[in-house]
Amino acid sequence: MLYLSEFSWVNSAIGMMLPIFLAQEATTELPEVPEVEPTQVGSGLIGYLIMAFFCYKIYQKLNVENAWFAWIPILGTYINFKAADEENPVLWTILSCIPCINIIASIKLIMAWVRIFKKLEKSPWLLLICIIPCAVLFVFGYVALT
Repeated sequence: MLYLSEFSWVNSAIGMMLPIFLAQEATTELPEVPEVEPTQVGSGLIGYLIMAFFCYKIYQKLNVENAWFAWIPILGTYINFKAADEENPVLWTILSCIPCINIIASIKLIMAWVRIFKKLEKSPWLLLICIIPCAVLFVFGYVALT
């Protein structure tokens, strides 16, 4: 091949290697799906039910209408914003379901929990303990049951 540029060896090398770079190996095997242990499902379900119960009790203490929303996942987010007296709880609930934007909504949710703790006359610094795994159950249990 004759190229007029000074990089003719590069062009010819790329031209010869391009089919190799674009070739793909066909596989007929399906990727392995990791098994889910029944104990993982059970402990996750129990943890969810305990947290929903604690949130339900907290909303009852705040005299929030429809406190039973705490048991339903997306409605639980809505009632949380409503209990914290946010201006647009529906908007923040919708934004919490959109990828990337949900980071901002998560920060707003933490701020809502700080307001809820202040309404209940509990220290908002207790929320920092929730960073420790499983400590969230003890913190919310303390706030809900005292």
